[in-house]
Amino acid sequence: MVLDFGGICVKKILWVKFGWSEYYRGGLVDGNFGWLNENRGRKNEGRGHEAYNFMPAPDGDYRCYVPPQAKRYAPRNDDSTGWTVICLAKHPKYKGIHIVGWYEDANLLGTWQHPPEGELGAADVSYCVVSSSAFFVPPEKRTRPFSDKSVRQGKYSFLAGPGVKKDDGKRRVLRILEARLKTLRGDAIHNPSDENLPSPETDIADPLTILGTAEHRREVELAAERAVVAFYRRKGFSKLRVANQNCGYDYVFEKGRTALHVEVKGTSTAQERLFMTKNENGYRSDPRWRLGMVTDALSEKPRLRIYDNRGFEKAFDLEPLVFVGHRVVEP
Repeated sequence: MVLDFGGICVKKILWVKFGWSEYYRGGLVDGNFGWLNENRGRKNEGRGHEAYNFMPAPDGDYRCYVPPQAKRYAPRNDDSTGWTVICLAKHPKYKGIHIVGWYEDANLLGTWQHPPEGELGAADVSYCVVSSSAFFVPPEKRTRPFSDKSVRQGKYSFLAGPGVKKDDGKRRVLRILEARLKTLRGDAIHNPSDENLPSPETDIADPLTILGTAEHRREVELAAERAVVAFYRRKGFSKLRVANQNCGYDYVFEKGRTALHVEVKGTSTAQERLFMTKNENGYRSDPRWRLGMVTDALSEKPRLRIYDNRGFEKAFDLEPLVFVGHRVVEP
């Protein structure tokens, strides 16, 4: 069987599943895996072996850790070279599995090895797959989870290749992964490194940079406001813009005795993604509060979804990205 994975025809393919990380460059790993659960609260809490799965080794290779399956087996095949290895992970707070990256022309070692002494992470990690060609999916591009019982239950599975027996479950997962990789290939970063990846420590100091330049963000903001105003105008509401008053929302829309305080957020992509100030977030408990979330804001057909606070809490997960420190006492 020859499969087209995003323009690359492959005959040997398997998926592997490990813990969730934003960048897999030595940071924390989360997930419902035995080792992570057993070591919570200890010295290595959150440092799963997969922490460096997309960080190049000194020789330029990428080394992938895969949790053991069954009797502590790592993925192996008599034909150990030339495999496409699709890397899956579950976000710890949401349902579904995401493709976080993949390796091409990979070698299956069949057992776990440790990096040479003195190499970064050598004391904390092991690996069982090696490749010189890795594709990393940035966290903001992991927007389309999928679910399949065969993936939920395993740590890895061979889908096509020498000695691989076909069944309906494998064919079903192959179809899903083939379609997803065709879409993700344009977003994935080939051979991620410090030079072509954002820095989790420095770039996040201005979290809005991932939404584009200031000029681009302003263009998206105005387009989103136009979409929200048009929506409420069609419903017979009058409007009052109060965005410059720093009251925690952008518009007051009124119709009869109904008054809605609407915060407008927009993106130029199909993903619902936003940043909220402390003032904006603090106002959500008011029953009049609404969020007008506009996606594809710069397209001919922007998409709008309105949330009240209850719907917002079900749909979004808010996490602090930056803390601002002010000295309150003299040293």
